[in-house]
Amino acid sequence: MWYRRLVLAGLISWLAAWSLPAGSAREKSADENAEFAEFLDDARHYVIRTLKPEGTFKLHEPAIQNFTNPERNQERGSVFVWLNEGRPAVLGQFFRFNIRGERPKKHALHTTSAGPLEATYRERVAWTPEQPGVEWVPFPGAPKVAATRTERALQMRQIARAFQVKLHDPRGEVSDLRLAARPLFEYSAPKAGVTDGALFSFMIATDPEAILMVEAADDQGKPGYRYTFARFHFWKLTAKLGDRDVWEVAYDPTQSGNTFAHPRTIKKIYNSFHVTSP
Repeated sequence: MWYRRLVLAGLISWLAAWSLPAGSAREKSADENAEFAEFLDDARHYVIRTLKPEGTFKLHEPAIQNFTNPERNQERGSVFVWLNEGRPAVLGQFFRFNIRGERPKKHALHTTSAGPLEATYRERVAWTPEQPGVEWVPFPGAPKVAATRTERALQMRQIARAFQVKLHDPRGEVSDLRLAARPLFEYSAPKAGVTDGALFSFMIATDPEAILMVEAADDQGKPGYRYTFARFHFWKLTAKLGDRDVWEVAYDPTQSGNTFAHPRTIKKIYNSFHVTSP
């Protein structure tokens, strides 16, 4: 019978998966879990605080995304968010990749706060951005903010789908980034006037290259939708809304091969640097 052959084929495939030699799917899964656990441990060793006014941000656990990128040196990483009274204040991306027979590790941090910050990692100052990390823009032609959370979530997804984001290789190649089907993170921050907010990922494979933040917020008694972008790559990134250019960040070669707490990059709003495991 055809169904017996189908069951037998499935059993053979299952047995084959569990009898693979070193480098098998089981070994790969173990490697992934170990690296993801490592990244979470790294995140826990950061203390990130705002200086004006003084306060310490709270790491959201677990990671809001674990990702892989076979298109770029077998990258594997995790995305984290630190919160200030429920609202994203810092975004982090920690990852490893293959190069010249080694698998180095990088940390990337982007402030979404309005004031100066200080981040320490294992009690060493790692990052001290002084400028506002993002610039909020009203979404043109946005619908009236819906009455329920479910409806607002749907509206924010529709807003995210209106953008087209591209990654520009320094050699001139341009990649269209794919919007993830679901938000990376959803939040509410009433003290900041934010009814609801969401982080959306534009990515290659499952690797976020740009983050779109959308908020339903009350601005001086006028509720509406606003948005902003944060980079997660040091190459040039651009975004369009329809046929209009709405966001661009330039290629930043200082981030290539960048080291921990380098004075050239330590104050930048986006800082990506190599980290040596303790």
